[in-house]
Amino acid sequence: MMKRVQLLLGLSLLLLGLSASAVLADASEFRLVVSSNAGTTGGRFAVDLEIRGSASRTLNSLTADVFFGSELAAVAPPGENWFTGSGDYETSVTSISLPGTYYRVLVTGNNIGKTSAGVPAGFTVTTSWQRVVTLVWSIATLSNSYNVNMLTYTDCAAYFDNAANNPLADLTEWDSGTVPFATVKLAARAFLQGPYNTANHNMNTDLYTAALLPPASVYTYDPRTVAVVPASVDWVMLQLRSSVTGPPVFSKSLFLRSDGQVVDEDGTENFDIPTLEGEKNYYVVLSHRNHLTTMSSAPILLTGGAYTSYDFTTAQNKAYGTNPMKAMADGAYAFKAGDGNGDGGIDAGDYAAWFLNNGTAWTYAKWSDFNLDGGIDAIDANSCWRPNNGSATQVP
Repeated sequence: MMKRVQLLLGLSLLLLGLSASAVLADASEFRLVVSSNAGTTGGRFAVDLEIRGSASRTLNSLTADVFFGSELAAVAPPGENWFTGSGDYETSVTSISLPGTYYRVLVTGNNIGKTSAGVPAGFTVTTSWQRVVTLVWSIATLSNSYNVNMLTYTDCAAYFDNAANNPLADLTEWDSGTVPFATVKLAARAFLQGPYNTANHNMNTDLYTAALLPPASVYTYDPRTVAVVPASVDWVMLQLRSSVTGPPVFSKSLFLRSDGQVVDEDGTENFDIPTLEGEKNYYVVLSHRNHLTTMSSAPILLTGGAYTSYDFTTAQNKAYGTNPMKAMADGAYAFKAGDGNGDGGIDAGDYAAWFLNNGTAWTYAKWSDFNLDGGIDAIDANSCWRPNNGSATQVP
């Protein structure tokens, strides 16, 4: 029988610290990695439950409880994409509502390595992370970061066959730990080409000055509303990814200040970011409604200790891809302007939208105001769209 392990936060953090470079001797470790995030109500949200061990050993059985908050709704079936060789095991994911809401993952290999030594072969857990199963939910309420974790009162245990896969030998239960949900710290800075002022080395705030910035964000991953719009250039969307092509782990609508600092509505420029994937390396992605979305050139380590700063403005190689930003005359780098329909490319479609709106009454919904000065005119086409025509976001 698998024992119940009460993984309190302090113990989880201790296990994480001890296993930062390697898992403890005779130990297994579980973590969650976001594999899908539709960013829409009713859309799909999924995480991969992964495992690694202190050595290569054949898995016989495991259990893991994965808790989730009210912003997610259970679906049927809740589990898919089981590990290679899962056909030799009994596998299940069950949705349980008491005492909290969680998925219980069970894997049982009653016959693994028992017919004769190593037959059936079973699933080999190694020192590298491998997926056990993909857990799936429906998004009930949009959230910056979904509350999915294995921290409190968690069944989390794994049994392994002995090293020789001796069919007569007893199974071994290894100590089990988790990579815990964590709050990491980030400060980000970027310039937008359209409103950038090379003489002052900052961005103009014409829309704010004219009270044209709306209190509601246009970004679907976090369409929030603020009571007061702060002194800023415009709304932006900040996201974190675990991999180059991975889905967002965190999303939040924020504001871009004149000096390039990303800030909250109260002026906060250092962000505490809750993430189910814990302290690790993340790609930083920043989007604006009519400039090309840009991502950090490499993942950066984010922890719960000191704030990590990331500044896109200082060099072309701070952004992912080939010449992803605009080199400004004063030596700064800025996100390219001219994506009037927000499809990730600057092309004839954006020019057509500008042409239809040129000289018409300004509204925030008309994204052809590429220099964000509160008007749609020839300057937008000639100084922003035309020099960038043919460019596309480098973010996969």
